[in-house]
Order: sequence, then C-alpha cells, then structure tokens
Amino acid sequence: MLYLADMKQFILIIFCLLLGAISSYAQEESSIRDSTEKEFYLIKKNDGSEYIGEVMSDDGREVLIITKNIGKIYIPKADIASMTVLDEKKITITSDGAYQDYRLEGPYTTRYFFTTNALPIKKKENYMMIGLQGPEVHFAVSDNLSLGMMATWIGSPLALAAKYSFDGAQDAKIHYALGTIVATSGYLMQGQGVGGIHWLTATKGDRNSNISLSFGYAFAYTSDWFSDYNEKYEITSATNNRYNAAKELRTSYGLDIYQRLDDNKTRGSYVIGLAGITPVGKKSSFIFDILGFLGNKYEAVFDKNIIYPSVTYQGYNNQVVTEDITVTQYKMEKTGLRPHFIIMPAMRFNRSYDKAFQVALAGVITTQNNGDVIVFPVPTVSWLRQF
Repeated sequence: MLYLADMKQFILIIFCLLLGAISSYAQEESSIRDSTEKEFYLIKKNDGSEYIGEVMSDDGREVLIITKNIGKIYIPKADIASMTVLDEKKITITSDGAYQDYRLEGPYTTRYFFTTNALPIKKKENYMMIGLQGPEVHFAVSDNLSLGMMATWIGSPLALAAKYSFDGAQDAKIHYALGTIVATSGYLMQGQGVGGIHWLTATKGDRNSNISLSFGYAFAYTSDWFSDYNEKYEITSATNNRYNAAKELRTSYGLDIYQRLDDNKTRGSYVIGLAGITPVGKKSSFIFDILGFLGNKYEAVFDKNIIYPSVTYQGYNNQVVTEDITVTQYKMEKTGLRPHFIIMPAMRFNRSYDKAFQVALAGVITTQNNGDVIVFPVPTVSWLRQF
C-alpha cells in the first residue's frame, strides 16, 4: 500500500511538472507572438516578388509571415533583398479580406501626372521624378508641407515649388491645399523672364482613388522677348521713304513709330484644373489630369489719326521731301478670353513600393488672338523614385 501511494504521488508530481512546462511554453509562445503580431513588413525578394504581411517569426535563417491572400509563407533570408516596416495604422483590410495595396501609402499618391492633390504629405515622403522635359525633386519637410525644385535638362528655366495641406484629418471627406510654383528663365532670355502659378486645391477621396478641383492664377514677365501684338503707330499717308520719315518724326516730335501696343510686359491668366486617379489592376492606376488657362484676348483697334504738317526728310535718290504725314494710332482692347488647355490622360505602373513609371498621351489645345485653334500632341513619360 505504501508503494502504491508513493507511485501515485510520483505520477502526480510528473503530471504537475509537465503541466507547468506546457503552460510555460504556451506563455512563451504567446509572448513571442504578442511581441511580433503587429510587425507588418513589405518584403522584397531578389527575384522581384513582394509580399505584405504580419511577421510571426524570424530565426535568422528564414522569416515566417502571414498574408491575407496566401496565408503562411516561409521565406529564406538569403532570398530577401529588403524588409521595410509598415506603419500598423496605415494597414487596413479591404472588403475581400486582403491587405490594402501598397499604392495607398506610396510616396507618389499625392500627385497626378503633373498637378498634385490636396491629400496631406507625410514626413520623409521624399521623391524625384525624371521626365523627358527634365528632373524634379520634392522633399516632405514636415507633415502637410513639401518643397521641391523643377528644371529642364539644360538647367533653365528653373522653378521652386511648395504645397501645404491644411486639412489633414484622415477621416475628412474633403482635403484642401495651397500651392505655388515660382520660376526664372535662368540664362535663357538673359535672366529677364520670371513667372509662376498659385493655386488652391480641394480633393475628395483617399490616396487610392480621388478627384481634385483646383483654381489659381498664373503670371509671366517676358520683357520684350515675346510679343504677338501690333505696333502702336502706323504711317498711313503716302511717303517717299517711310524709314527716313519715321526717323524724322522721332527726332523732331519724339514719336517712336515702332512702339508696340503691349506696354504691359506682364501677362496673367486664370487657371482651372481637374484631375483624378483610380486603380486599374493590381499595380497600375489610370490618371486624368487637365489644366485650363483662361487668359485675356486682345485686339488692336483704331484710336485716332495724327497729322504732322510739313515734315522734311531725305527721300530716295537723296532728294529732299517735305509733306504732311498722317500717323494712325491704335489702342489695345480686351475682346474676350483666350483659352489654352493641356489634357493629360495617363497610366501609372507601380513597379514596387518606391518605384513607379507613368506614360501620358498629352495634348495641347490653344487659341490665337485671331481666333484660330491649334491642336498638337505632346506624348511623354516619366519615372518616379522615392529616396
């Protein structure tokens, strides 16, 4: 009987030890799982494939992750090119139970092909864009504020850009942003040209799919380098030598017969923009980007005739001519709006979390002062990189 009691006591002790070991192992596994269950990573393999999932374990030789689409995946460390931690707050689950695509929080989702939306910038969302026209670099100096530089491949013109989103609430239905671009002609036009555009944008939607409406004002100062306006004066009476007659009018009467009507060298235009983006497939998006410039349309109209009596000047064959010269003076009047449109339908292909390629079949529709409409295509491509 004593032997049987000892055996029961021994078995009870063994059972308690086993129970304690199992409990300790379960607690340890739970602790390990709790410490890693919120670790979401974007894992890029050497072969170019990518996975987004919750990291469950990492023993130094392989990584175990759980994805919504595939389930558990063991990935050897030797096959991994990089592992990027994703903010848990930015990870949401779609209606079909999959993690959101990385396009939703990529560095380029606050931009269309050329214009930008009003969604808030996130700090460290720095990126560059290389296009056929030239390079751009944009820095997110803080949440909601970005600064950038834009140039052509010859380094001129050169522009500085800034955008500030002042409604950055994640649950907001509509976001707003103020933006500006200030440019200089650089060594072109001997540095005399300056210009810029200032705008206000309202955006509805999220980074995955949204639509934006913008209003702004653009200006340009080109000095005497560009002018499509007529001369202010015209000699309309018969003269023997118009060139010498014009010189005499300038000398004796201080009249610059070649003065242009465009006295104001600063041009301005109202700007309206409509843009949007929507996913097409797993790693691509369709973009439409439209900019309209509504400048004033001018026309030279008759003002008055000025008669200069008995003007003496040297005519042809060195003969001296004295005659009355009639000069017609014109004035510039606004006759309506002169619209210009840039239409940029584009496709963006997200090659990875920090790389994208986009192509646009852009077209320009412009009108001249005489009412003629000119249409021509400007297809272009660009590459985007995060840094």
